[in-house]
Amino acid sequence: MVSEYTYYPQTDFFIERVDSDEGVDMPTFHIHHKFEIYYEIAGARRYFIEDSAYIVNAGSVVLIGENQIHKTASLGETPSSRIVLNFGREYLQKITRVFPEVDFFSFLTEEHNHLLSGISVKQQNHVQNMLQQLLALEGDTSQEGEAMRVMVLATLLLELKKLCLQQQEQGGERGRVSNHIVDQIQAYIAQHYAEKLTLTGIASQFYISPYYLSRMFKKSTNLSLIEYINGVRIKAAQNLIEKSTDSISAVARNTGFMTTAHFRRVFKDATGMSPQQYRQYYKRINK
Repeated sequence: MVSEYTYYPQTDFFIERVDSDEGVDMPTFHIHHKFEIYYEIAGARRYFIEDSAYIVNAGSVVLIGENQIHKTASLGETPSSRIVLNFGREYLQKITRVFPEVDFFSFLTEEHNHLLSGISVKQQNHVQNMLQQLLALEGDTSQEGEAMRVMVLATLLLELKKLCLQQQEQGGERGRVSNHIVDQIQAYIAQHYAEKLTLTGIASQFYISPYYLSRMFKKSTNLSLIEYINGVRIKAAQNLIEKSTDSISAVARNTGFMTTAHFRRVFKDATGMSPQQYRQYYKRINK
């Protein structure tokens, strides 16, 4: 049975294993105020993170920072299995208070650490074993179970941090897919997301046909052009909601959405919360 990963914004810790008998694509991108660790057990996936796309093969680990756009897509119709874990920074606060000099998190957000693909089979098994321990603890609400979960997660993060440093020493990440024109288009969108943007208008800026732009962009990023534009706009909207007292309609208008209703719908699809719920959630976690 095919199960697709669903993000639960109301929980500080979430983990599940997903086994797909055929190719399954995420219906839309995700953005959430949590870290994510994604481990490919079997098969292969194409993963879009921020401005880059990656080929993720069995044994590879994907690391995603807070509020980073991401989406996965299948490579053909082959079966795949993966473990997906996400957690909030505050989930490890008891351990981080005991070890204030240890940085458990920043490596997860660094662009050159999105894909861990050059690790040995022994290291892959070590990472998978810790994820399996966390899966086995799912549903255990005892104090002992919670303590074990927090300690295993902290150990996993330190192991992944070490593997990221090792990969950098060996020449950096592999598996990134790039396209020079797409890079330029993404830079253009970053500058003009608050304006009215259309497929035809952007294509004319780069002297290419809308059809070619649409196919090229989708092939390179796993996202349609409008999905990508909406992702950039949602990230900007999150920033405004977190740092200003602007009304939701003003946030929608200032980030390029034509109507507040459309903004609310896209925001909830991307974050799992309405803009108002996100504002309350952000206030709660930053008290």
